[in-house]
Amino acid sequence: MTACSGQAQSCFELFLFTEMGVSMLPAFLPSGLLPHGVHHCDVAAFETAFVWSAQRRQVYSQMAAGLGVLYDSGYRLLIIGGDFISTAEHPSEFKLLYDSDCLPIETLDARLSYFDRNSRLISRNQWGGHFFPASFRAKGSGATWLHYLSSDAPDGQRGLVALGLM
Repeated sequence: MTACSGQAQSCFELFLFTEMGVSMLPAFLPSGLLPHGVHHCDVAAFETAFVWSAQRRQVYSQMAAGLGVLYDSGYRLLIIGGDFISTAEHPSEFKLLYDSDCLPIETLDARLSYFDRNSRLISRNQWGGHFFPASFRAKGSGATWLHYLSSDAPDGQRGLVALGLM
């Protein structure tokens, strides 16, 4: 099976295409977060906006290894949230969502295809963050991971960043 093309075929893509708007990152809010929504950028813009301290370079280096695993499995559209998508100088982690509706989960590296507590700890130790299918439900909330991550800020909503890996 190949990755999705053409029309939006999943809830992940529908949310992304209707919410992302222009292809640049907005200014951070006084809270240090991006405005609510999914903001698209390329890898170079992402690195400029979010990889600017030693701690952020370390987290990004681990994240990049995880992005490579997703890329090798055929995943091309990813959404990143968590502490990393903020102005915090010392973010502790990131949360990364991928569209599991377009490719069979079996194509994914086994370390990323289980979502129990131990598996999440393994992915955090291996890649510095958590990886979730965007359309899966966040345990205990009933919301999809995509909607959960966009509403987990102290003020209720936060912006997320979409990256296309080509």
